[in-house]
Amino acid sequence: MSESREDELENELENSEETENGSATAEETEKVEEKATEPELSAEEQLTLERDVFHDKWMRAVAETDNVRKRSRKEVNDARRFAQAETLRSFLDVYDNFERALQSMDTADEDKKAGGLREGVELIFQKFQGALKDRGAVLIDVVDCEFDPNVHEAVGQLPREGVEAGMVIEVAQQGFKLGEMVLRPARVIVSS
Repeated sequence: MSESREDELENELENSEETENGSATAEETEKVEEKATEPELSAEEQLTLERDVFHDKWMRAVAETDNVRKRSRKEVNDARRFAQAETLRSFLDVYDNFERALQSMDTADEDKKAGGLREGVELIFQKFQGALKDRGAVLIDVVDCEFDPNVHEAVGQLPREGVEAGMVIEVAQQGFKLGEMVLRPARVIVSS
């Protein structure tokens, strides 16, 4: 091998040593350089050794690139999910107000005008519930279940016959989930 070619290979090895991601350690590179400059190695062996070092560096760079791609994809998905959760949280108060309006209409006198108004509000509420569901917001199931601090927020305790302690007996405010993320815990009353 000519001296100029050996100098070029040494320069390439030194330059590749300076790169941060996917490069072999300085010790590995020094060992390769020592072996490459030993007179007992043939030119073919030196090239094979250098090829192996560069192949290893290339494989590490490919793996690092793949990891960066996966990490970026996950971060983008998380950012979307959190943005969607924030948007949906702002609509949960509207949901509560619809529920309150319908409950107050139950106690109001039922005449023709009130009946028509109630039907209109019910239709709007159903459409609103469908829009929340389409965007992934799901009601947290609270009927006949044990209190779970991960999805429930206890706002009171009441003794109730025939119900064991720690069971949800009433819902003060509905809770919602987006996938596995709790948008708002269900506010419940628990049996004591």
